[in-house]
Amino acid sequence: MKKALFFAIPLCLFAAAAWAQVADGEFSVGVPAAFGGVWERGDRYVIFDCGKTDGQEAKRKEEAAILLKTFYGWHLDRSAEPDYWTAKRTVNDSTCPEAERIFIEYRPLVTSKRAAENASVWEIFLWHPGLKEPSVIPVAIIGGNLYLRFAVKLNATDEESRADGEGQERSARQNEDPLLGFWAQMAGADGVKLCPPVTETDIYSTYITKDAVYTIRYWRTDMEYTNAKAFFSDGGKTFSVVKHIQSAGKVYTCANGRSVTIRNVQKTNDRPQVYELDGAAEICGLGEPYLKRVQDKGSQEAAVALEKEYSKRRAPNPNPPFPPSDLDWHMDDISRLEAGNKIVEAVRKRQKEFARQQFAAGGILGR
Repeated sequence: MKKALFFAIPLCLFAAAAWAQVADGEFSVGVPAAFGGVWERGDRYVIFDCGKTDGQEAKRKEEAAILLKTFYGWHLDRSAEPDYWTAKRTVNDSTCPEAERIFIEYRPLVTSKRAAENASVWEIFLWHPGLKEPSVIPVAIIGGNLYLRFAVKLNATDEESRADGEGQERSARQNEDPLLGFWAQMAGADGVKLCPPVTETDIYSTYITKDAVYTIRYWRTDMEYTNAKAFFSDGGKTFSVVKHIQSAGKVYTCANGRSVTIRNVQKTNDRPQVYELDGAAEICGLGEPYLKRVQDKGSQEAAVALEKEYSKRRAPNPNPPFPPSDLDWHMDDISRLEAGNKIVEAVRKRQKEFARQQFAAGGILGR
């Protein structure tokens, strides 16, 4: 369900809960079903499942295809594709003779059993040519949309509900308003590209209550990841969140050293304006999706069909440098006025002589 929110409902909810951090799953063999099809954004197509031919076994490292919309979107270049694709590429002065080969691995991220069954949250490892280390990009797939900016809800609702009646009341409020709770944002990358992406050094998680939104800054650090909790206060109420977030192969923290006190928490009423929740309300895509699925099956044939479609397109003629005019030059009157004028006749003679010389020498007019 995709919503647009332009208002906020304010207060504070005490939740001293046991938080569960995002856990890493095992690497997937082959391309997960969630990544199937052809994905598009304004400047490119991406095909994760490139359609292996018969007899080819699924490997842990697969190959992705990236089709760039070059020349202001009037030409489609198959810039990266697997080596087993046999269809000839359209090559021009702006393209490389050989397509790049980008290997890719998929590792699921699991927040809870319920989220694992209703959403697809992954880290994809892109192995670019010439680099020894992969680029790690967290992604969330909700329906037919792929997000690079997203957050996961980390509160352990089951453990809270066993505490006392207050836990049951809190769970009921969260069911009525699925945005309530602590949302840990994952480190966003700037794209699935031919070159290594740039990953955020700061990520901003949010603790949303009935009356307020608390924004907590996590910054990239070299300290070791732990399951420790950190705390911040608002008046007489104390809130508990994870001290560390592990994302994109890096560790992020919200407190210095061994401290567990979070400082400089920003309190506002600004909830997300554009977002998309998964069915379990545990994964939240933020803003507009990075890619949208436009075809259900990705393959070499699909890429070739797109390339042919773009090759048939023609850009419209440019607008004239001057606006149309109904001005009548009266060329017959101009010719009559030039007749007998020695100066004009000399100019016309020089022009004709220049044109004859250019034609004889194979110049501009002779080409």
